[in-house]
Amino acid sequence: MLPTLGYLALSLIIMAPVLPVFTTAIPGGPIAEVDGWQNVWNLWWVHRALATPTNPFFTPLLFYPQGVDLTLQTLNISNGILFLPVTALFGPIAAYNAAVLTALVLSGVGGYALALRVSGDRLAAFIGGAIFAFSPFHLTKIWDGQLEMITLQWAAFYAFFLLRAVEDLRRRDALIAGVFLALTGYTSWYYLFFFGVYTLLFAAIWLAGAARERRVPMLRQFMFTAASGVTLLLPLLIAAGRTALTTTGVIGMRFDPSNPLDLILIHSANLYDLFLPNGLHPLWGSAVETLVRTWHPYIGAWNIALGYTALALATAALALARSNAWRWAVIGLAAIVLSLGPLVHIGATRTAIPLPYQILLALPGLELARRPSHFVVIATLMLAPLAALGLQALRQRATHRHGYLLAGVTLAAIAFEYAPPHWSLFPFRIHPYYAQISAVPGAVIEIPPLLEASLPLKAQIVHGQPLVGGFVSRPPRYRFVEQAPGVRQLWTMRPDDTHLFVDRADNRLKEFNAYGVRHIIIHWAWVAPERRAELQAALRQALGDLAPVYADEELSAYRVPTMDSGTVAYASFGDGWHTEERDGDRRWRWMGPEGEIVLVNAGEHDAPVRLSLDVRSYAEARQVMLLFDQHLLGDRLVEPAGVRLSIHLLLPPGEHRVLLRANAMPDPALPARLISIVVSDAHLQTIQRRIDALAQKM
Repeated sequence: MLPTLGYLALSLIIMAPVLPVFTTAIPGGPIAEVDGWQNVWNLWWVHRALATPTNPFFTPLLFYPQGVDLTLQTLNISNGILFLPVTALFGPIAAYNAAVLTALVLSGVGGYALALRVSGDRLAAFIGGAIFAFSPFHLTKIWDGQLEMITLQWAAFYAFFLLRAVEDLRRRDALIAGVFLALTGYTSWYYLFFFGVYTLLFAAIWLAGAARERRVPMLRQFMFTAASGVTLLLPLLIAAGRTALTTTGVIGMRFDPSNPLDLILIHSANLYDLFLPNGLHPLWGSAVETLVRTWHPYIGAWNIALGYTALALATAALALARSNAWRWAVIGLAAIVLSLGPLVHIGATRTAIPLPYQILLALPGLELARRPSHFVVIATLMLAPLAALGLQALRQRATHRHGYLLAGVTLAAIAFEYAPPHWSLFPFRIHPYYAQISAVPGAVIEIPPLLEASLPLKAQIVHGQPLVGGFVSRPPRYRFVEQAPGVRQLWTMRPDDTHLFVDRADNRLKEFNAYGVRHIIIHWAWVAPERRAELQAALRQALGDLAPVYADEELSAYRVPTMDSGTVAYASFGDGWHTEERDGDRRWRWMGPEGEIVLVNAGEHDAPVRLSLDVRSYAEARQVMLLFDQHLLGDRLVEPAGVRLSIHLLLPPGEHRVLLRANAMPDPALPARLISIVVSDAHLQTIQRRIDALAQKM
């Protein structure tokens, strides 16, 4: 209890500026103003999903109408569930701050438990736990508002119980270690990956150093820990595998030394990073950050300082208690090497020296591990037992009184080195108009699109309506804004001047109504002056003479009236088509070996439609195969002179695909591309609309 109270006191001192605004503001730096509110939204969403009840790993409230899978996102559902009562009683902001405070305290307790197990010295272990809990890496995650990375405690408890499991050979400890491994996975994919690597390193070192008769029982403990952890993680792992296989536009980032991935390299540690002082320090932090930003221009790994006092204690441990310290030092050093990423960086110089991280990137699925620098979290955890061993060895060589004095001086030195920054506080502020739409069901479009900003998420906490778009760490492929007439004009903030599949709606508001889009909010201050005329033209094209229901100097808000939408269907080109070309008013689009045409019925009932395509073949007659949702419709011979293809369909609600296939050959003008047929006119017409038009003429 005493160490816990000590870490609580230190955490309250660090979080002191937040305490008076615990339910209304979050702390951090510029990145927290974005990522922090995203994590507040995560807590709000988990509470809403479990209260409904709904699957929390999929939300229909973002990227409307398709929704978005949150399995591979930074959901950190463990925090959402653990702090569910706080969210319910005091709101998601209080839950966020409670989660941060809890992470500081319990990370200290976890580091203390590991250090005490290794050193047996309670005072030295307390200092070791403080080094882990209040490290620059940990405080930087608070500064950046990344709650899933702030939650370090599960990894620390996992390391502690894994050590007990292999040393005491008790099945209970292995089971508990598996539970904490699962909690690590339900919090952060990165930490699950890092501590999976940690487990392999730990197992190799401990098995190699064990007596022969202990190796088999120890191996059983490792296997039982892994089995219990994987069993608890199985729902998440199955969902993640399914998401990875079915999601386009997210997976597929692989490392090629001949074509380095800047995203991974920017987020790799630099050799200089490891020896710089704390970049958040209130005295010299800004100077360090200015220097580090020359080689980490973005979010990167700009503050992974280990601390000179901690490194000095670790050095003392290796010098004075090598038999107990060397294994922790080897793991820490391996983590530092992995944190350097695929190539060695020295300051602003990117060398061609390869590093072991390239092996990890070659493994299937690990291309998502895009932040090598975060491997330093293992090194900061290893400093807890190493610092405790070093301080213990120094205290044993001093008198009783001097030993306590040495511990006090050490704690003061660490407190000075790890001093927290001057926290900025970000209060929860949104425009009061959002409260007005909470009682009017319908999706919300924010213009300009804000896919890397948290304002729409903050507003959604108030209004609760679905969002067109949204802010997630790995955006999905989003066809709706590319295809839906009216929506695509607003999303691109320019009027639609395409010719093929031009929409001939008599009333565009009917289409918005059919899509379920009700609220359109324009933030004029965020629109570049040179884009405002185009946006106004797009608004006229999409909304006609609809007037705003609200306007002030910050925003204009439109509300689509409820009406009988009738049958609303539209079409667009999908994959397999080259860019639309033009010559004056004449437009055309070439297809490769196969091309998709996406058909969408936005209504609630089957719609009779006719798809009409004016097509010509390239150079020679070609047989074109047509499929609808993978069902063969038939073949049609297309001549170079051209032919009209007309396909009549009873189109069910939702999204469907017509697939065309034909033999292709290289384009003489652009040999790198293959062409087969060209479409010069394309229309989708609902039969009912044509019947109504004829009836009006009669």
